[in-house]
Amino acid sequence: MTEFNLSPKSPFGCALERPRVNLVMSGKLILLIDHEASVRTILQVCLSRLGGWDVLSVSSLSQGLEVLMLKEALLIRRPDAILLDMPMLATDGLGVIQEFRNHPLIQPIPIVLITAKASWFSPQQLKQMRIVGAIAKPFNPIKLPKQIAEILNWNSELS
Repeated sequence: MTEFNLSPKSPFGCALERPRVNLVMSGKLILLIDHEASVRTILQVCLSRLGGWDVLSVSSLSQGLEVLMLKEALLIRRPDAILLDMPMLATDGLGVIQEFRNHPLIQPIPIVLITAKASWFSPQQLKQMRIVGAIAKPFNPIKLPKQIAEILNWNSELS
């Protein structure tokens, strides 16, 4: 599990501190963005141990962009997918997600929403936002890696 501590000190709005553990790149890399620390921990454990994927974890969209902007200093490669929690999709979240999605560093990366509001979105709305899928909270941690693999067509990686 790798979680980065970010603080508001850099020109981008947050400074990156050393990761708590070394990041070893072995399989697919997922950038996890969730505002709840406890949910990030659960997701990191099930995605890394059950899915076999590397996970970078941050608590906000701005921190996710920060990690991507500083990727040359931090990452060997760009994430293979973004797992994104959007707790405020009912208000301004659609505009925020569209702006996030339109960022040049984000455009080629598939995004999967994980949200309590998953049922609010039709497949057509997800397609318009260029979101490849949505998973409802609460989720089953044991089944989650398989759900994500199916959405991303990574099925051959999970037995």
